[in-house]
Amino acid sequence: MLIRLVGDVVYESIASAYAGGGVYYTPLGFRPEGLRFQAKVYPETGLYSIVDKVGFIVLNLTRNPVHYLLSSFKKEFKPNLAFTKARCVDAPRLAGAEAYVETIVAGVRELSGLKIVELEPVCLDTGALLTPYSRADAMLIEMIVYATKIRAFKSKGDEVSAGYYANLFKEARSILERVAGSKSYRGMADFLSGVVSKWVEG
Repeated sequence: MLIRLVGDVVYESIASAYAGGGVYYTPLGFRPEGLRFQAKVYPETGLYSIVDKVGFIVLNLTRNPVHYLLSSFKKEFKPNLAFTKARCVDAPRLAGAEAYVETIVAGVRELSGLKIVELEPVCLDTGALLTPYSRADAMLIEMIVYATKIRAFKSKGDEVSAGYYANLFKEARSILERVAGSKSYRGMADFLSGVVSKWVEG
């Protein structure tokens, strides 16, 4: 399986690294910039405080929305995701991901309150499993992304931005209702709607 990456497009991953004597992992968007990848890390995230200290990050490429859900809501789910050692760098890899890009943290700089991280890929492994595209998977991942944005902006007191993402969240939920009838998808969507409602109303 080949990975085709287009410049100036943000791709989603589960980033993983060793930090504090254990495995740290979190959803992370990145975009190709020449021969490197660039990621924006927000101060509300745990990665913001450790990215200067880790030398290596694995970008675990997965289209499984469960991976994003468990990575975004660790306190709520206490996930037991499995990790293995990376092949080329000193970092963990998420078991069950479709592909892995092992990277060196080549640089970190601050810009407008964010940290811009330059990642230099040194190893690429692709698996044999290719999951067909699903609007249900895509919308569920969008809901997770919007939920984390709402949480971050509410914590900063930015009601305008939180409201903007709340509207996007509702649109994604509406689409999901039309394309997914399974209990597992509805259950994850109901959980996300519940926590978002508490944040918005609170």
